[in-house]
Amino acid sequence: MKIINQVIFTAGLLALLSGCGRMVKEEPYLQAEQVPPLKKVEGLDLPQDTGQLEIPEVSSNHQPITIDAVRPPEMAFAKRRSSDENVVIIDADGVPTMEIYNDIDVWQLMNADFGEHWFIIESNEADCQVTLHYDDPINKTVEEQGFFKKLFTFESRYIDRSGQYVLTCLKLPKKQQIWIQTLDFKTPSAFVVDDLFSHLFNAAIAGDDPSAS
Repeated sequence: MKIINQVIFTAGLLALLSGCGRMVKEEPYLQAEQVPPLKKVEGLDLPQDTGQLEIPEVSSNHQPITIDAVRPPEMAFAKRRSSDENVVIIDADGVPTMEIYNDIDVWQLMNADFGEHWFIIESNEADCQVTLHYDDPINKTVEEQGFFKKLFTFESRYIDRSGQYVLTCLKLPKKQQIWIQTLDFKTPSAFVVDDLFSHLFNAAIAGDDPSAS
């Protein structure tokens, strides 16, 4: 057994010494200097090729990516439904719409108090329309950060939702509808829709609940 171990040890030692000798022989390659690149010889043609191996040029004339370019899409407004299903909030072909299946006067509902950030500008009962102004509370908070903007050169990317919005109602035999749009008939931000429809939804449910009277 000892003889076998000695043979294995001797073989390993010879292999190690052989590797060291090879490393010494390879040292000139490690010390070799890089040769200058090949150059085109004047008067001689270059070999024909398809150009597939050519390295494309990198252009620095690119537009930097901005925050607006990577801004996430607008979130959808919340769809809701009362427990008795008499009041629902739906998406009617892209228009935020509330449908009411009870005897609540939707005109009075549209002229109610919607909180400190909503103000009634005009009421047109003949067309069943109410024009409201919304004062975005988040934008006011952003504007008050002017001091920090000067210290840290902070530039806000928040979109101000303040502005005028139109509520329109439609009274049908079995249901009533209320929908909201901007002055140019576009769909408002989900933030605006949820804020206003939250007041309308709760008022419609309270008016439909006999225990609330």
